Amino acid sequence: MHRRRKLPENGVVIVLGARVVGASKTCPAHLSRAFQYRVDTAASYLKAYPKAVCITTGGQGKDEPQSEGEAAKEALIKFGIAPKCIFAEVNSKTTLENLRFARDILRENGFSDTVLLATQSYHQWRACRMAKMLGLTPYPLHAKTNLKSLPKNLCREFLAILKFLLFTRKE
Repeated sequence: MHRRRKLPENGVVIVLGARVVGASKTCPAHLSRAFQYRVDTAASYLKAYPKAVCITTGGQGKDEPQSEGEAAKEALIKFGIAPKCIFAEVNSKTTLENLRFARDILRENGFSDTVLLATQSYHQWRACRMAKMLGLTPYPLHAKTNLKSLPKNLCREFLAILKFLLFTRKE
């Protein structure tokens, strides 16, 4: 039987980026469902451990009204998380870049390399392998998965894992 490791207390949460849905005149920008679940999970941990900090990640895609990192930071602030505890990384375009740039923020601020990755279970294997490759010690912080989009996401993740295994070189 597989047992989950106990999560470290007051750790550094990295919220991996996902889509920000565009704004219109009648509707402000908002997080995609998957991204909202990641932020919800991070907020729960951050409320349970007030000394914890968070790095939100993700740049701004061509069809996104703002960067994913800033959108997630704003959402966490609405949850009541103190802005001083949230660092927004806003330049990454891939999961590997999310983690690489988050690692830079960790080191610039003297934070531990032990991190909690807020993402869906289907994404955890690849995200944790990438984090280890970058010299981090990752713990999965499992976000809820939208079962309706799971088949599409599993297919996409399978291809992303193949690409990672075939083309990514250890840093």
